[in-house]
Amino acid sequence: MSKERIVLETTSERKSALVQTLDLQGDTISDWFEEQIELSVPDVDAGTVISDFASDDLLEDPSAVLNRLKQQDWAFTSDDTRYLTHDLHPYPAKFIPQIPAHLISTLSLPGEVVLDPFGGSATTAVEAVRLGRRAVSSDANPLSEVIGKVKTGFMTPEVRAELDQLQATILSHLTGADFLTEEWVSVAAKRYAAYIPEIPNREKWFHPIVVSELALACYLIDKTTSGLARDAASMALSRIILRVSFQESETRYVSEAYEVKRGATLHGFAESLRTVVRRLEHAAPALQRAEARFIVGDSRTDISKELGEGSVNLIVTSPPYPNATDYHLYHRFRLFWLGFDPRTLGSIEIGSHLRHQRNGTGFDEYREDMKAVLGGCYAVLQPGRYAVFVVGDAIFKSVPFSTSDAISNAAREVGFEVVGTIDRPIHQTKRSFAKPGRRARDEQLVVLRRPETEIETTLVPPAYRMWDYEASLRRLEIEALTGTELNVVDATAPIKLMATPRDLNAFRKLTFSREVIVSGKHPVGQPTWQKVLENGDADSPRRKDPKYATHGIHPYKGKFYPQLAKSLMNIAQLQVGGKLLDPFCGSGTVLLEGLLNGYAAFGCDINPLAAKIARAKTEVFAVDQVVTRQALHALLDRMKRPPVNFSLELSQFDETVAEELKNWFAIPVLQKLNWVLEHIRLFGDQRLVEFGEVVLSSIVREVSHQDPSDLRIRRRKEPLDNAPVIELFAERLAAQLYRLEKYWSVAGRQPSRIIAPIVRDGDCRQLKTYKALGLGESTVDCVVTSPPYATALPYIDTDRLSLMAIMGIDSSERAALESNLTGSREIRKREKAAFEDELMSASAAAKLPPKVVKALRNIHEANRASDAGFRRQNMASLLWRYFIDMRENIFQIHSLLKQDAAAYYVVGDSRTNAGGQWTLIETGANLLEIAEMVGFEARSMLDISVTTENYNHIRNAITKNEVLEFRKTV
Repeated sequence: MSKERIVLETTSERKSALVQTLDLQGDTISDWFEEQIELSVPDVDAGTVISDFASDDLLEDPSAVLNRLKQQDWAFTSDDTRYLTHDLHPYPAKFIPQIPAHLISTLSLPGEVVLDPFGGSATTAVEAVRLGRRAVSSDANPLSEVIGKVKTGFMTPEVRAELDQLQATILSHLTGADFLTEEWVSVAAKRYAAYIPEIPNREKWFHPIVVSELALACYLIDKTTSGLARDAASMALSRIILRVSFQESETRYVSEAYEVKRGATLHGFAESLRTVVRRLEHAAPALQRAEARFIVGDSRTDISKELGEGSVNLIVTSPPYPNATDYHLYHRFRLFWLGFDPRTLGSIEIGSHLRHQRNGTGFDEYREDMKAVLGGCYAVLQPGRYAVFVVGDAIFKSVPFSTSDAISNAAREVGFEVVGTIDRPIHQTKRSFAKPGRRARDEQLVVLRRPETEIETTLVPPAYRMWDYEASLRRLEIEALTGTELNVVDATAPIKLMATPRDLNAFRKLTFSREVIVSGKHPVGQPTWQKVLENGDADSPRRKDPKYATHGIHPYKGKFYPQLAKSLMNIAQLQVGGKLLDPFCGSGTVLLEGLLNGYAAFGCDINPLAAKIARAKTEVFAVDQVVTRQALHALLDRMKRPPVNFSLELSQFDETVAEELKNWFAIPVLQKLNWVLEHIRLFGDQRLVEFGEVVLSSIVREVSHQDPSDLRIRRRKEPLDNAPVIELFAERLAAQLYRLEKYWSVAGRQPSRIIAPIVRDGDCRQLKTYKALGLGESTVDCVVTSPPYATALPYIDTDRLSLMAIMGIDSSERAALESNLTGSREIRKREKAAFEDELMSASAAAKLPPKVVKALRNIHEANRASDAGFRRQNMASLLWRYFIDMRENIFQIHSLLKQDAAAYYVVGDSRTNAGGQWTLIETGANLLEIAEMVGFEARSMLDISVTTENYNHIRNAITKNEVLEFRKTV
């Protein structure tokens, strides 16, 4: 990295003022200038680590893993170590973030738990959450928790508001008349006495003015902040405490009095607070999915108590150098002022020079302490997973000791495998301030592994009562993920089994299990990703939630629910990053499940509104969370302030549908819809525009003259003169924002990175549609879809108001879409005659299987011989066209799928009245015949019938629902 010199000119007075301000925060001009550059022109590559490891790579031969690690240059001499929040607070003997970054990226997967038993300044925690993992950071130093919560914290508007209030309150005290009086110092000392700690020889270390101002600062923090805002304010105060004390420097514990100016401490606190706020806002995009837990405790005893057996996927830590740093002494005054007692820390601090002196102990004590820590680490680490300890050698009475050897030997004693040791050179400018640390020219990365063994595991079912087919799906997905047949009688009960490390990784993906409990001394259930998505950390309710994330953004008739789609992906053994296709994507259920579970999802639908809904419900997750939140809050705020008089110009609607819209909406309603659309379309990001438009589309039927209870074109008995368009839209938008917030709160647990789905309007019967998606022959790993049923729901009619109002599609274009829809009930006389000729011709069996042809001919003959109306007379031709269309789709899917890959079609049988007799339309059986004709190995995998759906225009239409499996074999 090349360096460039920048020269700035200013007055000596301004330079002196800047130096004085920065000195209170412990910053130099160089530090400050680097920060300004980073905040103004962020380095988008800072801290980025990309790993090629897949889940199986983590569990390969440990020697291969070690070789991969050794290929890395661990010196990182020229790398930037200040990015994000890493340098927000001084902390001794920090290791540089690049070390945990590379280890985390290489040895863990997104959503997994990374533990640092010596969390210190939270370097490991920050890198873990930045890389999409969950962090657990433990330390005996309570200041570590405060620092860690802030450095991994996400700055919300609420947090910012509290800190702004604190900032304003501080500044108001600085300008108050009372503050400038001589009496203020003594009065404040009495008024805020409860906030002044009992520091031994306090007068030696703090001027009375400083004591009063620090006490005031503590009081204001207590009264104006909570949660993250309080931690941020406390850390901002902690940053300046040594600078306003008489202590000579961070590392020299000598009292040196100086002239103290009234207000300097409060000014320093205010500046420090500005810096913290600025850095948190700058880091917010990288930390928006952060999930970190901080434990204050003794790592020798508390790790296994706080964490469950096998609950950690990776351990990365840099324990204290033996006989080197005294953290309780380094942070002594900070701890006092933040309400802690450094003497408590000093009594248990591992590696403390003063503790070794006081106890008269040497390296043996350190080794025994670390053995106890390793024992706890072993208990909480999953079998087959890694722990890496970054250590340096020790000096006791001028005698060197190998810390890496001691760690390795102790690790073996508690059960770890020692995979190997990697030497890491330390640049002379990066060495510790402590003498033993300064002597060290290198460190060692001790790579450990808990042996790969089977472990007794319990899979806990959902709290809600499962349907029989859901219990079957539960069994099937567990068997698919483990590769073994379950020997259980009741799949709705907890299932006990011996699990391998690979199984434990896979269990996070289960759909119909809410919790995984690993047996041991401290068994604690780990929730599955599905449970977290639906219910977060709350106890599971008695009913499942099919509307988590954005699944409920828009009503869509006939969609199948997300838990079924996800379970089929598990049964298909789809791997992270695998290509998932839904050729009848509808409202995007499969695509959203693909996004939430780490698959590259592709979808198409001939209904433009369906494709739009699918894009809206998935693409919003690719927008920066900060931007999305601000945009939707701003839009909601604007909805609270509608104009008194709406514009008569309906500028947001396409001219080709203007008259038709006036026929279906009252003019005041159109004016409101127009106003809302205008504000939605102000956004510069088309993904946010589409999200807002789809939310608005979800209320269109409710505010129209259309009868909302009917799918076809039927008007209300009483037309609407007006409707609460803005109120309904705001209510739906707020509900979707709530769902997004709920997802964002748990996004750090997502077991994979987000891959944005690709969605296109298009005909799934045509090869060009798949080419537009970027798919070719033998490129798809799995298909999950629910095609329209025979004589399907009238999708275009159902959505025509949104197609008109939101998308500007006129009646002629809608009619063309309707006639081309697979399963459409609309047919022209000429088409009907042509299809009947095909059905009755001798070549019919070459186009569809003989059983299908025979069934359709029977329907045709029965209706022709009766006085059935035109709808029934059309039925045989409609069914012929439907099954021909499905054959074309299945043919394309066969070409797209990889060898041995499977397609899952969720379909339903229905019935029709033929010649006065009810006749079953065996859609499932017919599609199986067609799939085999195309070249698939086909079977009916599962009957998923639960209820019979009833619509005003379809009486007892659905008689059976089932999952069909088409597998591409040789």
